Amino acid sequence: MNSQLIIHDSQPPVRATIDLDAIASNYRLLRERVGPNRAVYAVVKADAYGHGAPAVARRLAGEGADCFAVAHTEEGVALRRAGVRGEVLLLSHAEPSDLPRQRSYGLTPTLYDSAQARAIAQAAIGLAEPVRVHLEIDTGMGRAGIRPEELDSMIALLKASPRLELAGTFANLSCADDPSSPETGRQIEALLACVQRLRAAGVPPGTVHAANSAGVLGHPDAWLDAVRPGLALYGVPSSPAFGGAGLIPAMTLETTVIAVRRVPAGTSLGYGGRFVAPRDTTVAVIPIGYHDGFRRSFSGKIGVLLRGRRAPVVGAISMDVTLVDATDSGAERGDRVVCLGAQGGEAVTAWDLAAAALTIPYEILCGIGPRVARVHTMRGA
Repeated sequence: MNSQLIIHDSQPPVRATIDLDAIASNYRLLRERVGPNRAVYAVVKADAYGHGAPAVARRLAGEGADCFAVAHTEEGVALRRAGVRGEVLLLSHAEPSDLPRQRSYGLTPTLYDSAQARAIAQAAIGLAEPVRVHLEIDTGMGRAGIRPEELDSMIALLKASPRLELAGTFANLSCADDPSSPETGRQIEALLACVQRLRAAGVPPGTVHAANSAGVLGHPDAWLDAVRPGLALYGVPSSPAFGGAGLIPAMTLETTVIAVRRVPAGTSLGYGGRFVAPRDTTVAVIPIGYHDGFRRSFSGKIGVLLRGRRAPVVGAISMDVTLVDATDSGAERGDRVVCLGAQGGEAVTAWDLAAAALTIPYEILCGIGPRVARVHTMRGA
């Protein structure tokens, strides 16, 4: 039996139903894949890729997860306020001015820029307890991290800063979703070379990590001391090259038919009259649009699932409304419509939507709008 953890007084027009047990299953699969001796940082930044970070993190904690990664301080604070224990690593943004707040909530900042690192070291002077930090190495992503040629000055800073305790060293892999790219191997070698330089200088590097979801699925040499799966936790492989990888998609985006219209051949539909019915057509009106993350760029390129069959989207998707050709599937007011997920023997995947929008599944999931109700389910008494 499914028990809803979030209950709404009225039925919202668009719902993202999140199967927390699917996320737990994906975590177990990834945990087993990398073995028991490696830490797993569950990446729950960007509100767990649109899945609801507090609920996701609490469910994963029930599976034994005790390491989490977010982007910035407020995301970490939200986890703590939700009762999440264990390490919470700030991957992307840790301002020195936020250090008191980070310490108050037990968050671990990352050093990713020389000036930022010096400012954190200065802010830590005089503290009773050392500040645990991770060090990001830029091995080829180019957006953040200490470049290898800057490492000597960073080593000097760490050795001169007794209030900084290096708890981890990591890099981000830029091409791991391409199994054929030699760049991943080069980036791992560069990270390990920097780790060796830290050790040789008498600075223990702490936990060394690099593997994102693509690294976990396709690059065992990137597993190192810990891994950081994100997208794969939510049941979506980070590249079609990995197939389904045994993952279970956790999100179902659904709505209902609010009206059914029967229009004659030659009727234009939607803004700009971009679609003209080639035959007498049954049109189902569904209350989802680009404000909800159902993008205008999907127009004419995808189908939704209606009565277990694929029904094509017709006309331009509006801010709040989408039109569907239900001539072959049939439709009545109140019918359930699946825009992302499975119904009957059919499925619409995040990769399907990403391909229609010429983007990636990460952006599709993170782009599900704030007015879409998140309903978290899990099996329970």
